[in-house]
Amino acid sequence: MELDPRTLVVACLMDAALLGVIALAFASREGTTRTIGTWGAAMVTLAIGLSGIALRDLVPDIVSVGIANAVIVGAVVLALRSLRLMRGQATRDPWGWGLVALVLILQAVFSEALPSYRARVAVASGALALLFARGALILHPDVPEEAQRSFRFTEYVLWGSAALALARAGSALFDKSPELLAPGMLQVSTFLFYIGAMTGATLGVLWMQIQLLQRDLVRLARVDALTDVLNRGAFLQEFEREVSRAEREGGTFSLAIFDLDRFKLLNDRYGHPTGDLVLKGFTEILRSAIRRHDVIGRYGGEEFALLMPNTGEETATRVAERVRREVESRGVEAAGRRIDLTVSGGVATFGLDGYDWDSLLSAADTALYDAKDAGRNQVVTASRRPAARAATA
Repeated sequence: MELDPRTLVVACLMDAALLGVIALAFASREGTTRTIGTWGAAMVTLAIGLSGIALRDLVPDIVSVGIANAVIVGAVVLALRSLRLMRGQATRDPWGWGLVALVLILQAVFSEALPSYRARVAVASGALALLFARGALILHPDVPEEAQRSFRFTEYVLWGSAALALARAGSALFDKSPELLAPGMLQVSTFLFYIGAMTGATLGVLWMQIQLLQRDLVRLARVDALTDVLNRGAFLQEFEREVSRAEREGGTFSLAIFDLDRFKLLNDRYGHPTGDLVLKGFTEILRSAIRRHDVIGRYGGEEFALLMPNTGEETATRVAERVRREVESRGVEAAGRRIDLTVSGGVATFGLDGYDWDSLLSAADTALYDAKDAGRNQVVTASRRPAARAATA
């Protein structure tokens, strides 16, 4: 049974239109990004371009050849804009839209001035091959770990599409068909390829977006939205894992609690927006002053917890003291001004000051309040606080 090329073109445009509507419907849901909406617009644009080819011999050639092919290439340029939105890249694409203009001009030339079916196929297919390859290159670097499979799937679909489009451009040299809708294996293969590429790429983009949204949801469940450090629940999970590891391996770790000094007065003086900037600035200083394997959490308000794996009391105290000095010396830039800032801290060590969250937190918290009572801007170690020394004397 021989398939009719015009029927396949209609199937293509219906497929593109359906994929576009699905993508636009998905994009209308709250919480999605512009990526899917832009991809949906690209698929609808592709359907419009294919409808021009379906009307070949029923409308002027400048419409069914020149404009239709340029619109199809423009749809792919729009699809690449969607991918750049997903990757957080600049969306301006003068090169892509310049290619659309070049395709329009060459299609008009090889349709009216120098009629050549082979040249038209080579131009359109070559342009598509370049764009598909660009799309694959957009997806290739720095793939988020949580979306490896979806990114690689879509990238491979685009590389495969680029290879097939390039092969179609080369096959134009041997194509003896009088025009695109004439019966023949090459024509049928071309539109079957279009259907496969559109469907595979759209499924890939939806898959990527779903995995990225899932990643963001997981992140929101674990990370404090203001300071971008672990929230209390996620920090407690890390703490329990460290307790399990220490008990299993006979190791130790330390916990430090930091509290920004006179933060309420700062909020009253400068306002809560500036206070939020100060909290962000403090976490940046905290990150720069600790080791790579240390874990930061926002315990509540202006209090932050620092988990230091494989760290005894002496080293933990040095790390906490380094944080205190950095905060005092650097201050925080907020609302166009430098705001002087100090922090107090309390340090407790597993096995020395407690064996679970409640006991270690209580020890670190008590040491913190001793630091506050002693004048602030200092770090007190639980086992070395005055009351602790008196109890052991």
